[in-house]
Amino acid sequence: MAQESSSHTNKAVWTDTEADQLLLYLFNNRDKIADTGNFKDVTYNGAAEAIAEYLQHGPHKTGAMCKTKWGSFKQTYNAIQKYRQLSGVHWDNVRGANIEGEGATTVWNEYISRKGNSGMRPFRVSGWRHYERMDSIIP
Repeated sequence: MAQESSSHTNKAVWTDTEADQLLLYLFNNRDKIADTGNFKDVTYNGAAEAIAEYLQHGPHKTGAMCKTKWGSFKQTYNAIQKYRQLSGVHWDNVRGANIEGEGATTVWNEYISRKGNSGMRPFRVSGWRHYERMDSIIP
């Protein structure tokens, strides 16, 4: 019988509180962000230590897990920023893209079906609660 990979048993499970605390830590250390929008490993390791007290289940978060989560946050943020730069679109943190009506839905479906735009799918009628914090961290 094959042994189960440790990467599956150590998968990060993020609660809202842990995610919020990670972003708070990175916000408080935003002066350490590089031009690429990433932090050095020492910052991610510090974040892992700072959020350890908020662990509810799953393994303790490592610096690598914090780095991966940050990458996920950045990907979502960049998808929203890309969308917001389009002409004639709506975005707010409560209603997201606020897609209503048949015509708008058709345009929306076409947009999210294009390569690189699927990250916007969850924001058809709802915003992203981390947007403002991310906007204050990203240079």
